[in-house]
Amino acid sequence: MEVPETPRWFATPDGGTLYALLSPDRLVEHQRLGGRYLHHVFEVKTYADRLHLASLLERLEQGLLEGLTREEYDGRVRNIERLERLGPRGN
Repeated sequence: MEVPETPRWFATPDGGTLYALLSPDRLVEHQRLGGRYLHHVFEVKTYADRLHLASLLERLEQGLLEGLTREEYDGRVRNIERLERLGPRGN
């Protein structure tokens, strides 16, 4: 697998999930669930993790995910973080 270009920011078409690929082995995800949201930081270490990342990037290249600028991503994250957060706050 080739090393992905980073950093990159993208989202699902409905804006419910935001992604920030900060390095080839670090992916941040903000997922809106109704009036709440989840925040995940993935350390891409295993083959399965690499396949998941490759699948996301393939969907981005196919136009199934929306590419964002850093400013667009930051603005959308600020909006989503106004909601109640689910899960631990360590990341």
